Amino acid sequence: MLYPWQQKVWQGWQQLLAQGRMHHAVLLVAPHGSGREALARHLSKTVLCRNGAAAMGGEPCGICHGCKLFEAGTHPDFHLIAPAQEGKQIGVDAVRQCNRWAVETSQLGGERIILIDGADAMGEAAANALLKTLEEPPSGCQFILLASSLDNLLPTINSRCNKWRLAMPQEQETKRWVEKQLMQSIKLETVRLNGSAPIATQQFIEQGQDIRYAKLLASFAEFLRPPFFGLYDVAGLCTKEGHHSLKWLSYFLVDCMKWQQGVTSHLVHSESLPLVEQAAGVMTPMILLEQTRQANNLYQKLERHPGLNTELLIVDWLTGFMNHP
Repeated sequence: MLYPWQQKVWQGWQQLLAQGRMHHAVLLVAPHGSGREALARHLSKTVLCRNGAAAMGGEPCGICHGCKLFEAGTHPDFHLIAPAQEGKQIGVDAVRQCNRWAVETSQLGGERIILIDGADAMGEAAANALLKTLEEPPSGCQFILLASSLDNLLPTINSRCNKWRLAMPQEQETKRWVEKQLMQSIKLETVRLNGSAPIATQQFIEQGQDIRYAKLLASFAEFLRPPFFGLYDVAGLCTKEGHHSLKWLSYFLVDCMKWQQGVTSHLVHSESLPLVEQAAGVMTPMILLEQTRQANNLYQKLERHPGLNTELLIVDWLTGFMNHP
């Protein structure tokens, strides 16, 4: 199933397929929660369809042997690798397995698909192992790489791929789409916290993160008022939510800086303005700027090294608010 915001990219791919001009390595840059996996799988299913869907620039038939195997998750010519868990890298051994798949003969006599979900999570050795295969692509093998951004992708990999960006809907469109799925009204704040990614926003609410984050935000804003009571309460709530809580709190700190500068519209925390105003009134611009920078650095550190003591590091970060003059 494709989502409405994916149609433009999909139509571009359909044209290339019909013209026989699809690049052997497609790189789709899209955030988590955008449905990027569904789009990549739809392309894979189309290419593997035995009734020529790709050549006609159409949709997979759904009834041929290839489509049935794909739907059952047992297609022998479709291969997927991804990080074992969030924050982990894709190792060189997994990529070497990809390279072996790339040169194998198709078991059904058609194309072979290798989908790398989280290509920006490849370590340098893994990326270098993939590079040679992308430079000298085997016949009949289609690579599809998914990445959240190009920042952590080796430029050499980037340059060997045909890049596509999946644009997220406007925030009001995302809000309406999620409200339709959940049959309830949602806060614009929730959409903004999730970068307007519709599925991420939907899951944020379905999993109760919106309720937990509201509690965390209230505790954090209260902690920021001297004499800084509740440090360990805030740290505990952050730790339970995971390192993503640091990203959300950094948005809050940025909103506080904007508020101090007289910007009162288009804040992420659009429905929590009293908390923004409260924190902006007691924190100096210097503290907000430095602690935002530290929050972003800590988020990236925990993203790369999930085995670290999250609570201890968050306590250390929170202490930074108390240590400023």
